[in-house]
Amino acid sequence: MWITPYFPLMPSVPPRRPPKHTPVLVKASLERLGQRLILARKLREMTQEQLASLSDVSPSTLRSLEDGADGVSIGNVLKVLQGLHLLEQFDDLLDPRRDPEAILFAERQLGGR
Repeated sequence: MWITPYFPLMPSVPPRRPPKHTPVLVKASLERLGQRLILARKLREMTQEQLASLSDVSPSTLRSLEDGADGVSIGNVLKVLQGLHLLEQFDDLLDPRRDPEAILFAERQLGGR
C-alpha cells in the first residue's frame, strides 16, 4: 500500500538573497554626507524633528541619513537638502563641465574637425 504524504499548499516564496555588501568607499562617502548634514542642520539651529518635518520625511529617515545608512532613497536625500535650502548644490553633482571624461570627449570631437 502506497501512502502519499500530505503537504498543505504553501505559497511559493523566493529564496532570500544575502544582504549586499556596501563598498568601503561608498560607506565612507555616506558617512561624510551624514556628518555634513548634521553640521548644516546644527548651523541652522534645528533639531532632527524640525528638519524632518520641514523636509516631509520621518525622523527615523533623517537619523538614518545622518548615520550614513545606505538604504535612504535619493528622493528623501533631496527633500532634506531642500529643507536645508541646499538643493541647488545638488545641481553640481555629475556636472559635465567638471567630468574629465566629458572634457576629453569634447576635445576629441573638436580635434577631429
